[in-house]
Amino acid sequence: MEIILKNIYVGERQSRETTAFQATLFIDGYRVGVITNDGQGCPNMYRPLDDKGVMLIRQAEDWCRRLPPMVLADTMSDGKPVTIPMELELYLDNIITDWLTKKDIEKFRRKAEKKMSSAIVFGVPDKTFGLMTYGKVISALIHRPGFIDQLRKDIHTKVLPLLQDDEKILNTNIPWRVVERLQVPAGKWVDVGRKIMVVR
Repeated sequence: MEIILKNIYVGERQSRETTAFQATLFIDGYRVGVITNDGQGCPNMYRPLDDKGVMLIRQAEDWCRRLPPMVLADTMSDGKPVTIPMELELYLDNIITDWLTKKDIEKFRRKAEKKMSSAIVFGVPDKTFGLMTYGKVISALIHRPGFIDQLRKDIHTKVLPLLQDDEKILNTNIPWRVVERLQVPAGKWVDVGRKIMVVR
């Protein structure tokens, strides 16, 4: 069974005990209706458009109950991770959580990419970052004689010593031919391979 939410709107200010949202619910390609949550800890509210929508919601509830339980790896009981039986409510909450996570990652990447134009950006991919700024656009600086050598020195003396185990240099705007010359240890530059965007 395919369960999809479209036209998702999340009200962050209204969210208290649960995530306040409104979305259009589709089940097996059929537009079932609107689903909402007021964010105050109440269950999701369904507004099906017709009798077929009501039937599909019931079928989705039965289908979700047959799915494997959700495992809470960070919550232990008697030495084992806690599990929660899957329900339609939980299934839809997971869709909303995944949607919010994706939005947060997109926001993070846009912010980081903006800073990359004139800085070396480093941190935990898609979570946190710090900066070593140059004040000028790197795409222009890398063509100046001696700048790549200076960049290598700055990275090895000012950035790499600060990196924790899960942190990397996050720049995707520096040509691979330049990255190779910087001699950064394996695993300490964000893994974008040779598809690094070429700076012109």
